[in-house]
Amino acid sequence: MEGRNFKIFLILVFFSEWLLSSSNSFSFFVSASDSNSQTVRSKVNYTRLALVGVGTAGTMAVIHVYQQHAWWSGQRGPFHIVNDWDYALNIDKVGHFYGATLISNLFSSSLQWAGVEKKRAMIYGAMLGSIFGLYVEFEDGFATDWGFSPGDAMGNILGAWYPVAQHYVPFLRNFNFKWSYIPTTQLKTGKKKIFIDDHEGQTMWLSISISNFLPEKIEKFYPDFLNIAIGYGVRDLDGLGGGKREFYIALDYNLEKLPGDGWFWNLIKKNLNYIHLPAPTLRLTPKVAFWGFFFSKKI
Repeated sequence: MEGRNFKIFLILVFFSEWLLSSSNSFSFFVSASDSNSQTVRSKVNYTRLALVGVGTAGTMAVIHVYQQHAWWSGQRGPFHIVNDWDYALNIDKVGHFYGATLISNLFSSSLQWAGVEKKRAMIYGAMLGSIFGLYVEFEDGFATDWGFSPGDAMGNILGAWYPVAQHYVPFLRNFNFKWSYIPTTQLKTGKKKIFIDDHEGQTMWLSISISNFLPEKIEKFYPDFLNIAIGYGVRDLDGLGGGKREFYIALDYNLEKLPGDGWFWNLIKKNLNYIHLPAPTLRLTPKVAFWGFFFSKKI
């Protein structure tokens, strides 16, 4: 690892640790109904917060070392910006948005587990997700084969803050991003180094809570766990901006509507809900096709 890279990385890790540790100065109130209808005061759990901090630093370090060897090794050069709006027919931009949303929610859920108040945890999660995404983009900017991508950076920031937007704008909760993937032969043969660059095997989905848009007379009979998803995939990419776009419409499942409660079970449902499970699917372009159960295309 180059000294300059390592120093920059340490600054980001220490900043993230400071951001996490600063949460321990806050306490929050949780309204709970007891026999006397009193308000119960809860404080940040320092032990859990420390575990979150150590886990965050460790995870960032592992990811950095991996990327340093897989992507940036031997490519150090002058910082440069690339215009890659036509790369992979933009499915990578959707992927950056989706990935940043996942990271933001992971940080947020971890901080809430440590006792940080939900709104504050979500903002910290979005900040950490943005910081990490931008760090990767700036490192790409010094890699001769890559470059800083404004589009990727925009996707990272918007994705990291989307959960916060959903919290403050309830209407947005009707729209959630999901992902499905089957490895292609390019990944299996080593032409692609990592699955996140294996774009042709991925399908990105926008899941819509359709029950919230139905008239009341119909809505009461409609299963609220059943959503409609719009999918986007690509194939025959040539690396020069060419290829074919594929659009789908499918049924989807809101797993957060599954019965049962409890912090751990709710966490499982929330995280599984980022995956689009096999469902009846209609492909609209480039050629109409229908599958009784479709997960992602096989290439």
